[in-house]
Amino acid sequence: MTDPLSITASVVSITVPALHGTRLLLEDLEQLKNAHKTVKRLVEDVHSVATALKLVQSVEDREWKLLGADVANQSKTMISSCTRACDLFRADLQQWTRHSEDGKLAWQDRANVGFFKQGQIKAMSEQLSNCKLSINFVVSIATLYSSVRHSHITEDVKKTISINQNEINSAITAADKKLVVLENKLEELNLSSDVDEAAGSEVGKTEALRQTEEELKVVKASQKLLDKLLSKSQEEAVVKAAVSQNPSITVTFGDQNSGFQAGTVNGGVSGINFGGKLSK
Repeated sequence: MTDPLSITASVVSITVPALHGTRLLLEDLEQLKNAHKTVKRLVEDVHSVATALKLVQSVEDREWKLLGADVANQSKTMISSCTRACDLFRADLQQWTRHSEDGKLAWQDRANVGFFKQGQIKAMSEQLSNCKLSINFVVSIATLYSSVRHSHITEDVKKTISINQNEINSAITAADKKLVVLENKLEELNLSSDVDEAAGSEVGKTEALRQTEEELKVVKASQKLLDKLLSKSQEEAVVKAAVSQNPSITVTFGDQNSGFQAGTVNGGVSGINFGGKLSK
């Protein structure tokens, strides 16, 4: 079995450079004093991702152990994708604003950022939103597992489980749709004629291709992580987490005619059935 401490350490080792990357990007964005409102929205997205990264650092060893190595590895992939997205976008931003000084956008840079690069800025916001959402789900499930450590699995916990499942399912559906959009966009960019490139848009096409490819990586990483988290949010998984943390815990799930109920449980739980009882 993987040492939970090593999982935590490895996640933190990926999170630290991600936080550094978001901080550098924030510094560059916040220096743009007369930036378009789309840039200001991006600043908010970067702040949100930084908050999510700090929260995932607070997940304790026992929770990572319960979440498992697969969730930890997918989380690291998601965070690494976020780091790369921030680094690449920051490099692009510095190129787009090369004529500006002291945080005030020069007129040509203002037109560039405020009009020509709107698509890339919005795409970056979407990448960050995916990162934030996926990381927050990791923290949410970890918190759920922690909450059942020394208590009964009550109706409130059951409600939380249902909410998590609905939200994760919605996120998976959105990711599936986004993946189709991005794959079609990438195909269109690859098939676009050389006439546009001859007209001077070769650099713009290269940037768009790279950003779309990065978006695809983020969405695919998000899909894999969300699928793992959905399985970890199932009722059976929560019961197993509760019992594994405290083998003598009293687990109560559902009312007298349905769900799972047990007295003092010593050892593992298997053959759980969440259906209702047959009426006599």
